[in-house]
Amino acid sequence: MNIRLLSTDFDGTLVGHHADARTVRSLSEALAELRRQGAVWAVNTGRQLWFALEGLEQVNLPHDPEFVLTSEKDIYRRIDEGNWEAFGEWNAQTERQTIDLFHRAAHVVTAIEAMVATRDGIELLYENERLAGLMTEDPGTMDCMVDVVRELAADVPEFSFNRNHVWMRFAHFGIHKGSSLAELSRLLGIPREDVLAIGDHHNDIPMLDGSSAAMVACPSNAVPEVQELVRRNAGYVSPHPWGEGVADAIRHFSAVS
Repeated sequence: MNIRLLSTDFDGTLVGHHADARTVRSLSEALAELRRQGAVWAVNTGRQLWFALEGLEQVNLPHDPEFVLTSEKDIYRRIDEGNWEAFGEWNAQTERQTIDLFHRAAHVVTAIEAMVATRDGIELLYENERLAGLMTEDPGTMDCMVDVVRELAADVPEFSFNRNHVWMRFAHFGIHKGSSLAELSRLLGIPREDVLAIGDHHNDIPMLDGSSAAMVACPSNAVPEVQELVRRNAGYVSPHPWGEGVADAIRHFSAVS
C-alpha cells in the first residue's frame, strides 16, 4: 500500500471541537511530507464550502488541501489561491438525485417539520430554501431523532441521513462521504488500495467501512462505533486525539507501506 490520496474529516479530526482550535505541529509536518511524496489531500466534511474554507483559514496548516468534499456530497478542486471549482459532474448529479428524492419524500419532510414543531431542543436547518437537516441540543436527543426520522421515512427507503454529534443532514442513501470519496478516487485514477481515510464520528462511517479506502484510521477521541469499525477493517486507532492522531495514523501507514 502507498498513500496517494488522504481523506480527512475536519471537526473532531484535524482539529478539536473548540472555537480557537489549531492543528498541531506534527500534523503540519505529516501533511507537508505527504505532499512532497506526491500524495493528494482532501478534506471531507459536513460543512458547506464557505464554512469549510472559513475553518481552513483559522487553523495552522502548511498548505490548503487539493480538494474539499463538502456537505457530505460535493467535490471541489482548488484552482488557485482562494478559488475553488466543482470537479467533474458529481455535484450536479447528486443535486439532481437530492431534488428527486425530496420531491418523492415531500410527505416525510412535512412530517419531520410537524414533529419538530412539537418538541423542544430541536432546530430545523435549511440550505437554499430546502430543508437540509436538524440540530439538537445534546447527543442524547440526537440519538432519539435517529429512530424518529427512520420511522417517519420508513416508506421511502432512499431517504436517509448522515449524523454526527448533534447534527443530522438528510440525504439520498447513496450520497455520503464514502460515495464522494470513491468518485474523487475514480476521477483521479487512484485505486482504493492507495487511499487513507481518517474520521471520528458517525457521519464518517461510510468512508471508513473499507469500500472507498483500504486504509482507515481514527484518532483516540473517535466515538466507540467508529473505533470498532476501524479495528474490524484492520485499520489503525491512534492513542492520540485530533490532529496528533491524524499525524500518527499517517506515520503508521507510511511505515507499513
